[in-house]
Amino acid sequence: MFKKVLILLIVLAMPILVFAQSSGKIVGVVKDKQTGEPLAGVNVVLQNTMLGATTDIDGYYVILNVPVGTYNIEASYVGYRKVVVQNVRVSASTTTEQNFELEPTTLELEEQIVIVAERPLVEKHVTQSVSRVTTEEIEAMPIRGSNAIIALQPSVVLQDGNIHIRGGRAEDNGYYLDGAPTINPMNRVNAVHVIQEAIEEIQVLKGGYTAEFGDANAGIIRTELKTGGPEFHFSLDAQTDKFASEGEKFLGTYSYREHIIAATASGPITKNLRFFIAYENQDVGDNAKRFSSGYTFKYPDNLNNPLVDTNPRNPRNDPNNPAYHPDTLDAITYPDGYTPNNWYNRHSVNSTLLWDMQNFKVRLSGVYSFTKSFSYRAPMLNVFNTREQPYYNNNLLLSGKITHVLNPKTYYELTLSYYLTQGERHDDWFGTDWRSWRDSAKIADYTDGRVIYRSKWDPDYSYLINGFNFLRDGTLLAGYSKNKQTYLNAAFDMVSQITRNHEVKFGFNARQYTIRQYSISPGVMKEVDVYGSEEAVPDQVVAEWAGNVFGYDLWGNKEVDSGFDGAKKPVFAAAYIQDKIEYKDLIVNVGLRFDYFDTKDRKLKNPADVDIDKDNGIVKPDQWIDKDPFMYVTPRLGFSFPVSDRTVFYAQYGKFVQTNEFNDFYYSSYQYGRQIGGGYFYLTPVGFDMEPIRTTQYEVGFRQQFGQYAAIDIAGFYKNVKGEVTTDRITPVPGAEIQSYNILTNGDFSTTKGVEISFRLRRFNRLMAIMNYTYSDAEGTGSGQNSYISAVDRLSARPTQLNPLDYAQKHRGTVNLDYRFGKKDGGPVFEQFGINLLYSFNSGHPYTMVTSSGGQAGPYDSGVDYMIDTRSRRALEPINNSTTPWYHRFDLRVDKSFDVTDKLTVTLYARVYNLFNTKNVINVYQITGSAEDDGLLSGVIDPARARSFISAYGGEDYVKMYETINLENGQAYWHLIGRELYSTPRQIFFGLKLSF
Repeated sequence: MFKKVLILLIVLAMPILVFAQSSGKIVGVVKDKQTGEPLAGVNVVLQNTMLGATTDIDGYYVILNVPVGTYNIEASYVGYRKVVVQNVRVSASTTTEQNFELEPTTLELEEQIVIVAERPLVEKHVTQSVSRVTTEEIEAMPIRGSNAIIALQPSVVLQDGNIHIRGGRAEDNGYYLDGAPTINPMNRVNAVHVIQEAIEEIQVLKGGYTAEFGDANAGIIRTELKTGGPEFHFSLDAQTDKFASEGEKFLGTYSYREHIIAATASGPITKNLRFFIAYENQDVGDNAKRFSSGYTFKYPDNLNNPLVDTNPRNPRNDPNNPAYHPDTLDAITYPDGYTPNNWYNRHSVNSTLLWDMQNFKVRLSGVYSFTKSFSYRAPMLNVFNTREQPYYNNNLLLSGKITHVLNPKTYYELTLSYYLTQGERHDDWFGTDWRSWRDSAKIADYTDGRVIYRSKWDPDYSYLINGFNFLRDGTLLAGYSKNKQTYLNAAFDMVSQITRNHEVKFGFNARQYTIRQYSISPGVMKEVDVYGSEEAVPDQVVAEWAGNVFGYDLWGNKEVDSGFDGAKKPVFAAAYIQDKIEYKDLIVNVGLRFDYFDTKDRKLKNPADVDIDKDNGIVKPDQWIDKDPFMYVTPRLGFSFPVSDRTVFYAQYGKFVQTNEFNDFYYSSYQYGRQIGGGYFYLTPVGFDMEPIRTTQYEVGFRQQFGQYAAIDIAGFYKNVKGEVTTDRITPVPGAEIQSYNILTNGDFSTTKGVEISFRLRRFNRLMAIMNYTYSDAEGTGSGQNSYISAVDRLSARPTQLNPLDYAQKHRGTVNLDYRFGKKDGGPVFEQFGINLLYSFNSGHPYTMVTSSGGQAGPYDSGVDYMIDTRSRRALEPINNSTTPWYHRFDLRVDKSFDVTDKLTVTLYARVYNLFNTKNVINVYQITGSAEDDGLLSGVIDPARARSFISAYGGEDYVKMYETINLENGQAYWHLIGRELYSTPRQIFFGLKLSF
């Protein structure tokens, strides 16, 4: 009955079933312990699996296609004592060496010899720098989330939520789950969520990678899912910080109304069929987690300027209007330490199913998540509004993979996979019926008259209090939008250990995407009133209310597959061959990769003379021609020189190529028409005729083990990147009907050089330590595609010399100390007690001190406007000559386990993020170099401007409100720049875990 229930659970999980797990291999030599002679015919098997091999005449064995994980390896031979080595870890695409020495015996029933393996401190078969984090290490850490774990690795920078590896831009990384690419090509970020309890291992490849990986220039992040074992296991983990209400303190910090519940189950269904399944629910009430202070402004405290709406656009505020009746507010209140309007709730399932028939293996695996979320970067101006527009997103990746073992040293794999992400904006009041979102009659009815619009389709004007616009209840914070993206992928890979020293691998794959997106302002319903029906509204008029629409019609009613604005269907294909040559004192990884990118991009016949259709405002179709696909061949070469088992030198060289973000050139015909027509300044210019970005990387390194417990890894690296995206300006030819316009194009280049040092102390006297430090010098002509858009717009020269990049942190490192007692160790108090302390530090990042007159900004945004539209500012120093302050953070986890039965363990734990509640400065105002002073009230920005605002908007009441909202809480910076000035404050979780 129990097995039937398990089978039912797996079947239910199949609709949410991703690529089969990546694998490694195990090699070794078996010898007679007394004579040292090799033993032929020894059976070497991985216990509780179908995997194994027999030694050859030289005592050598090889086991291919070993899924990532930990195994017990058994060597047995007639006339010798059986030896079992426990806890041998196998990593993806890595050779694990395990040798045996067998002792002769004449006692048929003599016990076997059991040895507990330890992870090698020096891996001689790895030809590049790679950071690995195993499931055991992840479980002990005080942090949670893939990005947080990745950010701990050498040469990795996490800044403003973006991962940068060795000076690369955030879009230069490649993400893989069980061997499958998981980037969203529109923005090149990771597209799937993996449950932390489902992770077997995370690898970060930074110094180059073998030919099987492509379409990434900075680094590869590989995540491997767990596989079910021979025994049943179950776990339930619940943790929360919900020990206080919103705005109330608890243990010196606030509750962010967050809980995480994770459960796993795994084991055999039949002898050959095993499963693993994990479920997680993460509910976060405050996803912003800011150092924020609450406030209350109220009458009669504001005697000089009571809380009266003074918005001049509102006719009720005009004394000459017969309807003169301005609104008066009792108070404006914002909670202390808690950020509303920023939350998410996610449900996730990860599952694998393995059917092992020895020579045939079938593996189904999958990742699914459903997320409901909402974020709004100006919650302090939204205190009266109870209405939100959350986004619903479904994300699915599923795959089937067949592995056929032709002989013990050769196998091939066939994989077919499918990916889907689909999202849609909802409304609290009217769901996805966006045509009702601004319908005044329906809103009045829904709110029983509490919310009244000023006209049929227009909400009432915001309250203007002391120069700050506070939104009224019922205001829409986001328009309607939806997106859909799928891909189909087919792959073939073949691996053969053709000789003891040569492992040859080759393969090819093809993947096609179908991408659609849609967005529109519900205010377009005004036009329906004007023209009488949706069908009667001209497309050009609808397009003025719509965003960048393709793959749907302009009203979002149906999917469109053909034409300029049809769904985008890029095609990726690749083929590779690589040879891993393994000798005792030399390991070589040599490979060649072929990439085919058909991005479905277009280019104009003559960008300086474009014919635009005056009837609908789009570029005439005959002005475009399709881009030819890109084809590249890139070499990869890596060496490892094991001087001894404890000393290894290695070197890596490779050329790499990747596509741009498709957001750079996937635009609708109307977006192209508006921008190419010219005459306006766009912060996000269109792109076309884009080419892939090319990188050359070099690395040399040295690994050294000290004694039995410690090792160090030192690597030096250099990389050069060409063709990064930048902004350019097109000047029309004489007589052209268009005006000058900005575009995105290839043009920036960068170089990064540095050194990283990693130190690992194997557990000794209960202590394990992992430490790393990276020094890097990352420079380029631009840090992002819009770095010098203002210079381009003003026809000024763009920088051609190298300058520090915005995200360059010259010094960065972590120290992770884990101290714990084992079973029957430490007495009743400290038995199975552990503590993990994590210290992270980095120098600041570069920025440029500037001066500005403030442009056309108003009383709310004058302190930040010059950082958005940079045309009003002037640099006071060389580009990125200044640096933000150093960053320091301690995180802590304390846990205590109890064995309830011989199989059931209960663990109580607490984990604390930012233990000392350090308020690290992570960004500054460029005009002052401070995170506390934006320069407006202090007079750095045009003193006359501040005086005029104070005079016009309530005198000291304006000053008090500005200081509270913008200086103390950084609201305008967060709202308009999209970044934070300070790091995240302390957060405390208490948790309970059951393990069976």
